[in-house]
Amino acid sequence: MKKRLKPILISVIILLSLVGGGIYMYNKITKPNLGPKTTQLYQRGFRLLEEQIGIYIKEHFSGIEKIEFSPIYVTGDDGSSMIDAYVRPTIYDKHGNQATLGTKIKNYTPASYGLITDIFLAYDGFGKEVIELMDSADNDIDVSDAEHLPDEAKLTSARGIDENIELLVEDGQLKSVVKDEKGSPEAQIIYNVELKKGE
Repeated sequence: MKKRLKPILISVIILLSLVGGGIYMYNKITKPNLGPKTTQLYQRGFRLLEEQIGIYIKEHFSGIEKIEFSPIYVTGDDGSSMIDAYVRPTIYDKHGNQATLGTKIKNYTPASYGLITDIFLAYDGFGKEVIELMDSADNDIDVSDAEHLPDEAKLTSARGIDENIELLVEDGQLKSVVKDEKGSPEAQIIYNVELKKGE
């Protein structure tokens, strides 16, 4: 009996080692190594950025069924200060089409939405989170203590978003999505604060 248990036990140990190693490698390849404090800062900041972008699209474009955000894609070396992060919203129109902002359209590649151009994330000298969003006039708005997007950080105009959506409509990826004052009040916004390694 003991002779039979030994090969089974060895097989189980090998299998668990392979599964554990596979999970470790998957996480190493797909998940950024930012540490729990920095991960929380990125998730809080990008959740507010997604709210800013989503509300602007919802309030300024009609014909939209849903706005869904990608994970927060983190690029650059883990352990260095050369890290960038961005999100991409996908718009679903009322005809069943979907198109993602920030992706290539023919020969034009619009900007993604993230660090440097749209949001600033840091810690002050006391270790407190600093989160700043850009408003429509390119002013930095401190939203560090906000749970939801404050009115002063709402976008009243966003040329980059407008042009990107217009190009997606011209390219036929979206139909009947039009900039107007009616907006899409029934549109659903789906936020995503998962962090992933990206390009």
